[in-house]
Parts: sequence; structure tokens; C-alpha cells
Amino acid sequence: MATTHIKRSNGASRLVNYAEKRAVLKDGYNLDIDYAKSELKQVLEIYGNKGSTQAYTSRVAFSPKEFDPKNVKDQIKALEIAKEIYSTAYPNQQVAMYVHNDTNSLHVHAVIGAIDLQTGKKMHGNWQQYREKLVKITDKVVERHGLEVTIPKHKPEKRSMAEIKMKDRGQVTWKDKIRQAVDTIMREAHISDFKSFKDKLEELSVNVIERGRDLTYGLTGTNYKTRGAKLGDDYKKETIFNELDRRHELQVETSRQRQGRTWLEGRGERLEQEQRARQNLTKRAEDLQRRALESTKHSIQPSHQRPQKSKERGLGGPSL
Repeated sequence: MATTHIKRSNGASRLVNYAEKRAVLKDGYNLDIDYAKSELKQVLEIYGNKGSTQAYTSRVAFSPKEFDPKNVKDQIKALEIAKEIYSTAYPNQQVAMYVHNDTNSLHVHAVIGAIDLQTGKKMHGNWQQYREKLVKITDKVVERHGLEVTIPKHKPEKRSMAEIKMKDRGQVTWKDKIRQAVDTIMREAHISDFKSFKDKLEELSVNVIERGRDLTYGLTGTNYKTRGAKLGDDYKKETIFNELDRRHELQVETSRQRQGRTWLEGRGERLEQEQRARQNLTKRAEDLQRRALESTKHSIQPSHQRPQKSKERGLGGPSL
């Protein structure tokens, strides 16, 4: 099992100094690890990108049940996995990685350069999405290496005392109406993107907007609004987006398989067409050979057997 996190930093050299002192192994991606500080600084200067953020600090930690911090082979494996994670998540950025074994959990510190080497710009966008993307990539990579994927603890739906009393009286609260609408939409397996999810909810008189780290739901025509986290884990942005992404990937894979089956099913017909085409070509070649042979026979026929030309009647006429 591996856990990961990421956050901004305004001091790349400071991060490298801390990580390098305690490192038992180190490696770099898009940089020479022995010159990490100078190369990170050099890229910032080359692109002239101003701003307080110089780098991002991240860490991948492994379970003591799977990796022994003092085992050299485990240290090498941890560094290999970390490099695969960060090169996948940040293919166009500098990454310096350092293995630490000073706790019960073997872990790898990463210093990620702020600049995208392809565009010359810094990472911009939704910070929560960056974190979620890194978590997804980490889960996929560790699973490929035979490690357990981190399963977050599920939090039950949050209900106020007023909601509890209304439920006891058999009344449906406005939050329950939102929950029921979301549950109804998420039962439709073909819904695989946020726009479709949002449009379908509007048909059930519920509006939803993406706001920072969470989703905000509201009943149409009222002032009743709530964040997904207050409804329960099943209604949070991370849960909804992860499920929609999973469905989208499944649909893409299903489409590929369907195209493959269609190609295979049409293979027999294509073979028949090719066979007919070859037969037609063979027949045409035989016809051409026969005509050529007949022409050759005619050209070598004795002169006294050939029909004579007549000035008056043409071929076969009497000689004058």
C-alpha cells in the first residue's frame, strides 16, 4: 500500500537540502540528480518565470508490511516505483527523488520543478485535481507492481438533528431529495462525464456546480444548497469524478473491443472477396495467354494457306 501527497513550495533549494541529507538513494527525472539545485534554478532563470512558487514537494510512502526500510532491494524498488509515478504524472517537468528510511515507513521525497519544460509555463489549474490525479496514478502504478491500493475510509452521510427528526416522522428532507436524485442518475451506467451528470440532475430539479475541492448541490427554485461532503462520501466531488472517469475508461475499452470484433467478423467476407478477385485475375491472365497463343499461330501459318487479298473483294476473293 502506498500513500502520496503534494503541495507548493517557494524554496526549491531548501527542499533539496532537506531531502538530500537523509537520502539513502536518489535519482532524477529530466535533470542530473547530482546538480539538482543548480538545474532547477537554471530553468527558472531561462524561462524568466516570476512568482513565489519555485517547486512542488511530494512524498510517496510505503506500508511496512510490504517494504522493509532497511532492505536495500526494497529501497531500490521504492525508488523505481516513485520514478514511474512522477514521470507519468509530470512528464515535462524536472523531478528530484530521494529515498528515506528514517521512519518505520519507507518513503520517497520528490522535488518537482514548477516549470513545464515544453511550454515554459508553470502548472496552473485546480489544485485539488492535481492531487487527485497523482493519487490515481499512484494507485495504478503500485497495483502493477503487485502492491495494495490505498482504500480511503468511508464516511457515513451527515445528518442534522432536524433531519433525523423529519426522517423519524416519515418526511423527506430537501437533502434527501438531492441524495435520491444523485443516486438515480448514478444508477444509469451510460453517464460517464460531468456535463451529462449535471444535465440529468437538472431534469430532476437539482442543480450542481463544481466549486474548488467539492461539488455544491441545490434544489431548483429554492435557496437550499449544500456541499457534497455534507451529504456523505458518495456525493463528494472526488467520489463522483472517480466513478465517471472509471466509466469513461470502460466505455473506451468496450468500444475498442467492439471494433476488434467487427473487424474479425468481417474477415471472412474480406477473404471471400480477395479469393474472387484472385480468381478473376487468373481468368483474365488465361484469356490473355490464349489470345496471344492464337495470334502467334496465325503469324506463322504458310503463305499458300493464308487467304489472299483481292483488290476488288478483299480477303478470300479470286485472283486477277
